Amino acid sequence: MRSQFENACAFTEELLQENESLRRRVAEGMRQRAGHEGGTPGGGAENLRERIRELEKERDALQGRFRELEEMNRSFSSRCREIESQHNQLANLYVASYQLHSTLNFREIVDTLKEILINLVGAEAFALFWVDERSDRLRTEACQGAGDLIRSEIRFKGGPLEGAVRRGESYYADPLPPRDRIEPARPIACIPLRIGDRVIGVVAIYRLLEQKNRFTSSDFELFTLLAGHAATALFASRLFEQSEEKLNNLQGFINMLTASTG
Repeated sequence: MRSQFENACAFTEELLQENESLRRRVAEGMRQRAGHEGGTPGGGAENLRERIRELEKERDALQGRFRELEEMNRSFSSRCREIESQHNQLANLYVASYQLHSTLNFREIVDTLKEILINLVGAEAFALFWVDERSDRLRTEACQGAGDLIRSEIRFKGGPLEGAVRRGESYYADPLPPRDRIEPARPIACIPLRIGDRVIGVVAIYRLLEQKNRFTSSDFELFTLLAGHAATALFASRLFEQSEEKLNNLQGFINMLTASTG
């Protein structure tokens, strides 16, 4: 019991000391406040309001600067994406041009052209036609994704094909027609393959891949490349094969004459 009484007395004494300490702190705070208000009547509140106004101005300036930086960042990011897209486009054009001129085998160039149309343009159905000037028709050299709709030879009277062959005009449909129809005489894109002013062939696209709903600026760059580089590569390879055939025939004739005279 005595121990409990002593503990209670000690606790009560601590409470009294703490209460006195708090009373002194309150009194000191009141004296300081009275001194401020008495030395500069209304000055403390006015200074505080002025400081608040200054801080609000700084805040508004910082927010405005932050918005400017955000806009600059968005513009910079957009420009970076544009430059990256241009770099990719240039790389694709370089690779495509290199592949077209890396061989003199006609079929290999045709296969390269098909890969370009599928992987870079996103074409699902297309055909490569060779202009047969004697019959005034187009001869099919390659066909992809159109089944039996594209015959070995087709007429090009009227429509985009005639514009490509007769006048060297490119054609692009915008918007694209429904995907469920393929008309051999009416492609959605038509690119003449030209050597100078002479059109030697035509690339006709009939359908794009499902995830692609229109032609883009990079497609037009590729079409421009195909119009020149693909035409040159195909024409050179065809001449090379013809010269090789003639050389082989000539060599066989010489061998036959040599054998007969021997």
